[in-house]
Amino acid sequence: MATQRARYIAELLPQHAEDLAFLWGQRCDALQSRRHTLREFAEIGERIEAHVQGLLVPPAAAVTALLAPQLASDDRDEAFAAGYALLRRADPGITREVIAAFARAGGATLAGLRDAFSLAPFALFAGEMQAALDHARPHTAAAAAVVLANHRVLHGQAPRLAELVEHEDPEVCGWAWRAAGLADARGDSPAHTRPYQHALAHPAGWVRSAAWSAAAWTGQTQALPLLRHVAAQGDAVALRWLAVLGGPEDVPTLQRAALAIDDADARCRLLARFGHPSALNALVRWMEEPDVALAAASGEAFARITGIDLRARREQLPVPAGADEFEREMAPLVWLPDAAKARAAMDESGAEWMQGTRWCQGRRVDTEPAPEQLPAFDLEARWDIGARAALAGRPVCVPPPVH
Repeated sequence: MATQRARYIAELLPQHAEDLAFLWGQRCDALQSRRHTLREFAEIGERIEAHVQGLLVPPAAAVTALLAPQLASDDRDEAFAAGYALLRRADPGITREVIAAFARAGGATLAGLRDAFSLAPFALFAGEMQAALDHARPHTAAAAAVVLANHRVLHGQAPRLAELVEHEDPEVCGWAWRAAGLADARGDSPAHTRPYQHALAHPAGWVRSAAWSAAAWTGQTQALPLLRHVAAQGDAVALRWLAVLGGPEDVPTLQRAALAIDDADARCRLLARFGHPSALNALVRWMEEPDVALAAASGEAFARITGIDLRARREQLPVPAGADEFEREMAPLVWLPDAAKARAAMDESGAEWMQGTRWCQGRRVDTEPAPEQLPAFDLEARWDIGARAALAGRPVCVPPPVH
């Protein structure tokens, strides 16, 4: 009996590619999100897989004709969609074409193809990716290091990696640190030998953040005094990481820093991420301010710490005096909080909240939860908890992939 070929609708192929690109952008945004748990993150992955399957049904020639030009797209998500869908065909010739595009690429194109190789079956290109780390130009080598790290096969003591984490280009240096942190977190290389002093003083905030992340996930507790010192001087990157990693002794530093931040959202997000109950009274006061942005941000921060939904009514954020009609119409809507409800919650539960030193969504997180409790947290909270636990030498989860 003749085998029946799977049917496909040619007109739907561009839609599959477009949706695949869109969903990859959603997945990247969700990785550090307050709105997605690990389960919801996995659901995005399932939707991605559905569109990949739609691109695997047609003959290779039809899909290659559609996607090969997108391998050079300067849109990260489009480059990812093309590279990943083509790699998933597991055709040696097509795989070589994607590898060649990776070797040529730069900027957003390279980022998208790096993500594609990070997700595709590693056996298809293991040797080529290791060779790219060892011999390719720095940007390509750093991207290859990320691919190897995401597949959990990057050797922390690779000689080229040691060069890349000190590279003069901040983009190369930052990606190399992200890859090194993921490799070192496995515990099979002496992470303390990394040039942390150089990276933590780097002029590029992107590099400093990558180095602080590596320090946390590899248990570099000796870096904490420096983190506190730099944060006290107002370094925004260090302040964010102190909010993640700090303890009760850091309350004065973070409160002073928050009060010095003019941006209402940034101020409240810093306090919410730290999660110390001493901020709650200030947040309640700010909810009653006429500043719409500050009131809305304060309500969100209070809810982030306590788990109590204070949303009362929606209002548009004010626009600058010189804004045009389009800017006025598109001004974001925010939820203004019910300050009376917040005060009532403080009267009822304030004493209980003060018994803990870090709260998130109404749960105490000043000690590490059991691994089976982690799925209840959104992804930002999950990685923050994981980073603190790893720094304390009691890891509860692996670090997130690098994207």
